Amino acid sequence: MFKNAYEGVKKIHKAEILAMIATILLLVGSIIGATGIQAGESTASGEGLLVGGGLLMIAAAVLMIVAAIMSIIGVNRASKDESAFKNALIALLFGIAANILVSASSNNTTISSIGKTLENVTEILASYYICTGIINLADRLSNSEVSARGKKVRSILMGIWVAAAVMNVLTTLFGTDETMQEVIGIIAVVGGIISIVAYFLYIGLLGRAKNMLAK
Repeated sequence: MFKNAYEGVKKIHKAEILAMIATILLLVGSIIGATGIQAGESTASGEGLLVGGGLLMIAAAVLMIVAAIMSIIGVNRASKDESAFKNALIALLFGIAANILVSASSNNTTISSIGKTLENVTEILASYYICTGIINLADRLSNSEVSARGKKVRSILMGIWVAAAVMNVLTTLFGTDETMQEVIGIIAVVGGIISIVAYFLYIGLLGRAKNMLAK
């Protein structure tokens, strides 16, 4: 009934699986890198850990880029059947612009901070509208189970993404304080683990939506 939405959601589903793998690699790479710093950069073990952590983070970055491209393609396809995905597409495109801003202004703390904040906002909006699109499609197909699931996952995701945005602000404000750096580092690891749980919930919703649309 909604062929474009089906193909689009299927693509988004695959993209989020790649994003989840990238998040896990990024988390593991960060932990290995931090362990390497503690071991001492001048030691053989410390240097090896730093290199290993760096490689994992590079792999995570590549996967994130691939996932972003797939997600844009999927959202664009799904938008042909459900208008909420059009808003998600706009958010994703603004997210790319914000990412370019961050990359181009790495030496300017203020502009880089603004770019990171915009990235977080666009990520929140994209997730919100994708979930909303799924909820709207479920309502149009009279699938109350997927609709209710979508609303629940959307609320959880919003809470997690907002917390992540706050973390970025704290990092910007207190990034030079050694004590706060340790606290922020611990919170970041916990946040990374929570993000992985969120990805599982989100991927689960996309999987349900894909199966719903396949019928």
